[in-house]
Amino acid sequence: MEAKRFKIRRNIWLTEKLYLLELEGSFNQTPIPGQFVHIKIEPFFLRRPFSIAGYKDNYLKILYRIAGRATDILAQKKEDELLGLIGPSGNGFPVNKKWENVYLAAGGTGIAPLLFLAETLKKKNCNITFFYGARTSDCIAFNILPYGVNYVFSTDDGSYGYKGLVGDILKRYIMENGVPDVIYSGGPYEMLRKIAEISKKYNLSAFVSLENRMACGVGICYGCVTKIKCKDGWEYKRVCKDGPVFNTEEVLWE
Repeated sequence: MEAKRFKIRRNIWLTEKLYLLELEGSFNQTPIPGQFVHIKIEPFFLRRPFSIAGYKDNYLKILYRIAGRATDILAQKKEDELLGLIGPSGNGFPVNKKWENVYLAAGGTGIAPLLFLAETLKKKNCNITFFYGARTSDCIAFNILPYGVNYVFSTDDGSYGYKGLVGDILKRYIMENGVPDVIYSGGPYEMLRKIAEISKKYNLSAFVSLENRMACGVGICYGCVTKIKCKDGWEYKRVCKDGPVFNTEEVLWE
């Protein structure tokens, strides 16, 4: 994990309040899908965490949604401005060469680390089915989706693709098309819990990226903990340091 300054190359509006930030800079340690960066946004003291949506040839991609004052300020940043970053942080998605038939399940901005993962899995010639859920068709960022992937879209209101929640659509898809080798997921907590239920029912390997609120982002403050099973019952693990990616079997879902 390093402190770096990256130059903004693009900061573009995608859809609704969703933006794509492209930065130029390099890390000594190459990021892997599932890791995140902590960005300094003045005048705020605490940095903000963002999943890495892509990294190639010293270009870093960040997907973010305006959700408060800090991200509103970030959306106003212009080309060639500099941003202070700490990263790559956390642990990413495990990849096994034996997992050839792969399901990705994303809801909202939880799609960010899965975009990076999809590009990585494509290089391994995996058969990828990508479940992408959003509130409405206006919330789907079609122009950032990787090519060469089978997409299954769903919206809460049925305005595009299937009507319903990602977890329910994925469960139905498994019943009709069979089980994959592994499921990777990112999105709201309730959706991730549903993925955990599905993986348990079908005895599948499944890994999720948790989105707990973070303060320090480096494992000192213990402000982002989640309950993880252990031999004595459960213990707290830090999402920033021990995650953000966890095996669904580890998490004590509440």
